[in-house]
Amino acid sequence: MDASLLIFFMELVSSVISFIVGYFALRAFKTTGSKGLLLLYLGFLVLGIGIFLRFVTATYVGMILRVTSTLGHPRLTRLVNLTALIYMGTQLVAYGLFTATYALQAAHTSARTAETGVVAAAAAPLVAKLFFIPQLELVAITLLGFITVYTFTNWLLKRGTGAALVFLGFGLMLLSHLFFLLIIIEDLSLVFLVLGQTTQLAGFICLLTMLAKVSKTNA
Repeated sequence: MDASLLIFFMELVSSVISFIVGYFALRAFKTTGSKGLLLLYLGFLVLGIGIFLRFVTATYVGMILRVTSTLGHPRLTRLVNLTALIYMGTQLVAYGLFTATYALQAAHTSARTAETGVVAAAAAPLVAKLFFIPQLELVAITLLGFITVYTFTNWLLKRGTGAALVFLGFGLMLLSHLFFLLIIIEDLSLVFLVLGQTTQLAGFICLLTMLAKVSKTNA
């Protein structure tokens, strides 16, 4: 499979998984009444919309590139820049909601909330150098780093499968963002893009598995 097609496919799958994880978070919220789960649902909803918007735009840009092989058209450039800002904006809003979830959890310690509090990171650029704003990526990494450390500590205390899946999901998300930052290396940009998308998707799957497990237990 062509590398670009693989990247587009993983982006689409990540968007779908984000909506599914949000659905499970909403189901768990209706069962438990946890405000943290409501914040997670809203975060995943915003994140899924942002990812899907970027997928649609990147697909359109990819089609244009196959015909013209240039991004020099002013309207196309403005479209890419606007999508980048919207996407990064939704990413930071989602991360803010996720961080609030764990801040709330820290203030009201609950074993069930600790296991069901999961978060997904945003997807990486679909085409090297497109939709990539390093400064905002660093902000996202900072927020994700906080959550990863928190879930790692929670796993050390609980040693349960659920806590392990949450920590693993966050760890993979953090690793994917680090790969995305390395896209600036010209000769290896495609390699790091694929690695970032792969680890991101794996993280989504871990988080989806955790929420599906919790939803089934509470059913």
